[in-house]
Amino acid sequence: MHTGRKILQLGCGSMGSRRVRDLSRRPDVEVRAFDARADRRQSVGERFGVKTFETMAAAMDWGPDALVISTPPGTKGPLVDCALERGIHHFVEADIWSYGVADRVARAPRSVCAPSLTFAFLPVVQALRALVPPALGPLLGYQFCLAGDMAGWHPTEGMEYYGRHRDTAPGREMVPFELSWLARIFGHAEKVAGGFNRFSRREGAFEDTWNLLLQLERGGMGQLTVTMGCPHDFRRGCAFGANGSATWDINRGEIVLHGAPAGVHQFGELAQAIEPAYAAEIGAFVDAIHGDAPWPHGYADYQRALATLAAAEAGARADRWTPVQSDREPERVLPRPGP
Repeated sequence: MHTGRKILQLGCGSMGSRRVRDLSRRPDVEVRAFDARADRRQSVGERFGVKTFETMAAAMDWGPDALVISTPPGTKGPLVDCALERGIHHFVEADIWSYGVADRVARAPRSVCAPSLTFAFLPVVQALRALVPPALGPLLGYQFCLAGDMAGWHPTEGMEYYGRHRDTAPGREMVPFELSWLARIFGHAEKVAGGFNRFSRREGAFEDTWNLLLQLERGGMGQLTVTMGCPHDFRRGCAFGANGSATWDINRGEIVLHGAPAGVHQFGELAQAIEPAYAAEIGAFVDAIHGDAPWPHGYADYQRALATLAAAEAGARADRWTPVQSDREPERVLPRPGP
């Protein structure tokens, strides 16, 4: 008889099946799964040898110690509520919303409440956090750009795939995803200006590009561009400080430091590093349940990334742009930055 922690996987799509795969390899847990789709239940059952449930009620009657929530954006709120109401641990995939549970999570100290932060487990991102701030000294600014093709995400799925809908489109979803790991390196934004729009000419496309200018709490400025209408996969950044500069390429797993110390550091390409990062992430959640180490990314940090997206979108909706007047010149006396 299995005596490990009982973990219930909710959702068996692309991410959910990865979580089942990695959890099923651990001898200290027993994993079972629920998905409303019979084909997905059958797939994870056959691939990973796990038992599945046909209904959520039956799944909860099993008495899990923890939930791993891998359902689409916009559906996770009731499942997080379920975990909090029962006082059990939960892990939740990255989302555009936190469902207003941050205060309730803070009052649940005995439960591990773990928003996903997969990139924190990539060697290149871990090295960025360790190497770049000390090498740069006081930060002047950073820039990061993610480019990809949302039409290429899950091309075999139909309209049930969340990325086919405007409110949960990949361009919007990836803004808080990137902000979360960038904040671990450079800090959160205290003010933001930004805009988003559709620039692709594809029929039926919706907003594909977000651009945010960030004033950071620790000092310095940041800029994030996310565009999902480009066929070239791109994830690169640069940062500048009083003591030097750095460039990095997430896809190549490379960091280049300029100044003292200078050097090129290689950590492996994303294509080879991402699956081990998923395994390390869900493994860290299990370790946190066992009390071996705290979860590194709390709801407060998660909420800050979402709040930054919300502020940028609110500013864009209010049309806080200053039109360029062709006959206008800069003022003779430089004005002070705004409040």
